[in-house]
Amino acid sequence: MPMTLTTEDLGAVPDVNAATLDELLVSDAFGKFAILSASDEEFIQAGNEWEPGEACATFMQARGSDPWVLEYRERGQQFRADGQVTLEQVRQAFQSYLARGSEWYTALAWSEVPL
Repeated sequence: MPMTLTTEDLGAVPDVNAATLDELLVSDAFGKFAILSASDEEFIQAGNEWEPGEACATFMQARGSDPWVLEYRERGQQFRADGQVTLEQVRQAFQSYLARGSEWYTALAWSEVPL
């Protein structure tokens, strides 16, 4: 089943493939969010959580990336990765999700987000 990548700055990119996904996500030029969706009810999404302040500066210095929040939704439930992740972790998770792999899920701890 084809997936659509939707970002703040680029809008919807239907039938996205692994090469296009890498090209768009590696540059951080897509805006403050990205959603990779199989449907309206099944997706993985990431949002930039950069804020001025010491906590963000410390994360960026230690990890070499802005802090990101990573979430997914399936079967009417939504989950968030525990803690902030890097853009590289977002890229890897999106690639794994696109390939219908399990690495995106098993690489992180997740907590349910009340809807």
